[in-house]
Amino acid sequence: MIKHKSWLWWLTIFASPNVTTTIYPHIYVSNNFYNFSKTSQNRIIKHENIHLEQQGKVGLIKFLFLYIFCFPILYNSWRYCWEYEAYIGSGTSKKKTQEYLKSWQYGWIKNNP
Repeated sequence: MIKHKSWLWWLTIFASPNVTTTIYPHIYVSNNFYNFSKTSQNRIIKHENIHLEQQGKVGLIKFLFLYIFCFPILYNSWRYCWEYEAYIGSGTSKKKTQEYLKSWQYGWIKNNP
């Protein structure tokens, strides 16, 4: 189920209202989500649906712990694999996926320490 993020998301540490977030069983979209092209919206929803599947398989608490709190953050192989799977599965190229995962938004995560 898709929901809009409220101002309360500003109180969270990891997920501002400006990004789409998935917490099983919901996808929370940013306020500007509907300003994106239909192609971008579909890609975002595909990406987040993959995260829903991952959370369902692993369990939400374990997923969130391994995704957010696993240290060292810069070498979080679980997060890297889950994000890689979600980007590739949503139609992002391998090159672009690797660029995204090496950016500051993802904490420069790497696959192997």
